[in-house]
Amino acid sequence: MTQEQLAEVVRTKAPSVPATLYEAQGIEDAMRYAVDVALKKRPCEMLLPKEGEEYGPPSENGFPTMLERYIAAPGLSDEEFGMLEKAADGTGINLLRSGLREHLGGFDVSITWADALIADTVTCIVDSNREEVRLGTMVAEISIMLVKKSTLLNKLEDSSELLLRLLNRGGASYTAYITGPSRTADIERVGALGVHGPLELHIVLLEG
Repeated sequence: MTQEQLAEVVRTKAPSVPATLYEAQGIEDAMRYAVDVALKKRPCEMLLPKEGEEYGPPSENGFPTMLERYIAAPGLSDEEFGMLEKAADGTGINLLRSGLREHLGGFDVSITWADALIADTVTCIVDSNREEVRLGTMVAEISIMLVKKSTLLNKLEDSSELLLRLLNRGGASYTAYITGPSRTADIERVGALGVHGPLELHIVLLEG
């Protein structure tokens, strides 16, 4: 299949994952999209409230809400982060590139590059060797994955070459296969989203 045919598979299957798909005109457009997502979402729940800190009214789940908004972007290059800064200028959004351990109680949005995406299952493959990237993809309420069309794969088995390359670099390898938001279910099969990770997954598809 061509890359455009694979992109069409992603367009068709993303809603059932569920994942929100956005096709950006470039990196600057992708950064504007991330800022827009952060501004439109409800206030982030603070899962680890600190004594003496000021918070907003409790959420429907009973957690205090954060008064400020945060976007974590640990995997962006300096140039890409500069574009994010430009997009967020004047919005009041706080941008994070490091120190995510200080924000384990939650933040609004994370932006991460996916190394590849399996079209058949809409699964993002992410090299998560850096702790900041691991935390970004797990702690944010909304995870935004940046995906280049050139990295689209057809089936799971097509990822074996990439996986071997990531695993053979020496040392521990934290390679994540991410499909949709975090989800779990109890013994009665009552499903819940966001228990162990993001409530939403957004995939931003880029040319290249």
